[in-house]
Amino acid sequence: MRKQGQARIYFLLVILAWYSSVHAQEEMQVNILNQELSITRYRASGEYLILWIAPSVGSHEREFKMSDEFVSRGIEVWHIDLAENLFLPKGTSAMRSLTGKYIAGLIAYAHKKTGKKIALLARSYGAIPLLRGARLWQANQKEKIDKNRIKRSQAGYLTGAILFSPELYSTIPALGRQPVYEPIIYATNIPIMLYQGALRGNRWRLNSVVKNLQEGGAQVYVKVQQGVTGLFYKKDSSPVTLKALKIFPDRIKAILSLLDRTKTPLFAQALPALEKVKNNGLDSVLRPYRGNEKPLPINLMTIKGKRLIRKNYRGKVTIVNYWATWCPPCVKEIPSLNHLRKIMKGKKFELISINYAQNKQQIKQFLDKVNVDFPVLLDEGGRVSSKWNVLVFPSTFVIGPDGKIKYGVNAAIHWDSPEVIKKINDLLQ
Repeated sequence: MRKQGQARIYFLLVILAWYSSVHAQEEMQVNILNQELSITRYRASGEYLILWIAPSVGSHEREFKMSDEFVSRGIEVWHIDLAENLFLPKGTSAMRSLTGKYIAGLIAYAHKKTGKKIALLARSYGAIPLLRGARLWQANQKEKIDKNRIKRSQAGYLTGAILFSPELYSTIPALGRQPVYEPIIYATNIPIMLYQGALRGNRWRLNSVVKNLQEGGAQVYVKVQQGVTGLFYKKDSSPVTLKALKIFPDRIKAILSLLDRTKTPLFAQALPALEKVKNNGLDSVLRPYRGNEKPLPINLMTIKGKRLIRKNYRGKVTIVNYWATWCPPCVKEIPSLNHLRKIMKGKKFELISINYAQNKQQIKQFLDKVNVDFPVLLDEGGRVSSKWNVLVFPSTFVIGPDGKIKYGVNAAIHWDSPEVIKKINDLLQ
């Protein structure tokens, strides 16, 4: 009887914990700078509150589940999709257009309402408005201190930011060119915990991102997540990623404590006067290549275990295509690449397909479902892609018979279109 009673109590405690977690979530409306904003609040009783800035694209499912996990560890979360609140179009342009004023207002409002220490969290392009908002908040706090509206001891409640694979580019550069960063990257001095997915396309830009953040005075702690494309990317369901998702909530308190001990300066750095980049480097058609015309050598294994070495590209047209199975545009253009290869059969033409940073098993599972008529090379660490200055996928280079890169495109196109076929045949002539 005693064991039955203990089992019943344990069962009730489990149900109570589940009920508390579910009902910790609530929708609330707040007015920031005369703008009504909808926030999903995950209420908790601890000393920290995470203001989670959604990136406007992709699923928020894992973010919501992670918020529930934070609550069970005493961390409150306010989750907001600013683009949706402000009726902005979904996409990276929405994130770049946000000045950060609403985030600065939310930081102050959240602290005033709860009395908690505030940490900011975002992934991908959500990092741009997050950093802008933190800087505006710093400027506001300094002004209040200078005017004796608040004491310095009351002002320092922002602990810092947690960023996942942040994208801080002003625009995607033309294929082969170096990216230009948003000015805010050079004017950030708050403590940052940066998690970088090792399989994400911006992995090999990590050093330059950290260096630029440190230039503004930011203390940056870095963790590269090996085997992970995106922790909150729904299609990344690899065992490594799922394990990282399970482990991360147990580390959140230590991360917040680390940021808190580092301290956020109560002054804003000056924004550098950088030239604004107007043009988006993403292509919709095959364009003349504007980077270094000399292609780099390739020495990689195919998915079937054969080595392919290319040092001299002369005497034929060579297409070098970088792609990944998790990239929908990459998958969409495969049939047209198959068709192009068939059209060019018997001519001096070669298609080299290089998969970015995925393992054999992932690629084989994909090839079992999708017909790919050309050999697939393995760029397991993504270093070859990085050396070719590939930033987005797919990215494709067209090398002429003289051994120089003639055309490039950093988006999916119809490779079997009459326009593309004519350009390739013209190179052969």
